[in-house]
Amino acid sequence: MKIAKDGIRSIVKVGYDGRVHKTFRGTDKEIRFANEVKVLKALEARGCDFVPQLLESDEETLTIITTNCGAPAESTISEEKAQSLFQRLDDEYGIVHDDPFARNITYDGRQGQFCVIDFELAEIKAMPGATEIENVESDEAHRILSWCGLTRDGTRKPGNQDALSVFSLESGSAKNEELLGDTSIDENGIIFAVSDGMGGPNAGDVASTLVVRELHRFLPAMLGDFHGTADPAGLLNGAVKSLHDYVSRVGNNNEKFKGMGATVVCGLFFHTVVHFAHVGDSRFYLFRKGELKQLTHDHSYLGSKFRSGKLNEREVRMHPHRNVLEQAIGGGCRKVSPQVASCRLEHGDWFLICSDGVVDGLWNKNIAQAFEEAEEKGSSAEEVATRILDWATREAGADDTTLFVVKVV
Repeated sequence: MKIAKDGIRSIVKVGYDGRVHKTFRGTDKEIRFANEVKVLKALEARGCDFVPQLLESDEETLTIITTNCGAPAESTISEEKAQSLFQRLDDEYGIVHDDPFARNITYDGRQGQFCVIDFELAEIKAMPGATEIENVESDEAHRILSWCGLTRDGTRKPGNQDALSVFSLESGSAKNEELLGDTSIDENGIIFAVSDGMGGPNAGDVASTLVVRELHRFLPAMLGDFHGTADPAGLLNGAVKSLHDYVSRVGNNNEKFKGMGATVVCGLFFHTVVHFAHVGDSRFYLFRKGELKQLTHDHSYLGSKFRSGKLNEREVRMHPHRNVLEQAIGGGCRKVSPQVASCRLEHGDWFLICSDGVVDGLWNKNIAQAFEEAEEKGSSAEEVATRILDWATREAGADDTTLFVVKVV
């Protein structure tokens, strides 16, 4: 490991995997260790995204392991900007930093933002209207996911060119999970993946199957047991690019499968965050507190027009070229630039991970309505998934329709 800081109060090292190891020493080291652990947990519970995330802590060695927030920014950030970050910590998250100066600011190039570090003597304030968990007056919240995955053949062609999979990570290998289930994500991650194949009746089915199958291989190999990897976004990005290279090679080496391709959308849920990646026009939606948000953007010419406001949802849906993609896994695409991002999890969140068969049948307002009705009735993930699948295939149904509904309970 590389030593990043060797001071009187701590030594900080950065591991080969990018994780930051901080070992406390000197006066009151036990108190400072316990306080930083407590503060980082409070920041995570309160949803702060410009601070390190606590991955592990060891009371015996007085060491904490966190995510990497980039390089020191003392020489590049203005005093005004630095003070605004510390004020935001106080106003929005109830954390008073004990050393509010630019030396405790870093810049995270991957996220494109400044971050605040070093909370060993910071103060936690109670937040008005916050829960006991958020005020760190009791144990951490336990997050349980409940999910249901379904698929249905379209009427346009025989067979089903969609594929879906859910798996967890244990000791560096993938463990297949049932399409209907629930689990804790406090200690281990769980991955949901949907793929929509293209390239003919045989090749499309092969491509989508390869995508979800090989994701089992690439992600565990990169993530291990996912017990706090430092850069999940980077590893997801690498796994999707590896998928593209693999599917392209298989297609190029077999005339029957030449040109085959597929979309992919996957979400990795762990602890308090979901990291997601996608290529193509399969989608990842979040429904939170009555509002539906499409987290992915379609990799298509029309998708870019929609994002820029030049086309509305109706115009995109009715356009004859709505299914023409600019990026796909395989499919003769020279290279891919996956969309990779993350989202904090909140109690009661609903997620929809789906192929374009769902979108063919349902407008965004219809999807939102399905979740609104679910909240009114207290419906399960299985009931909501069945409702969306039935509704989408009733309204369209020509294309194969595949989805996961995931709820944070």
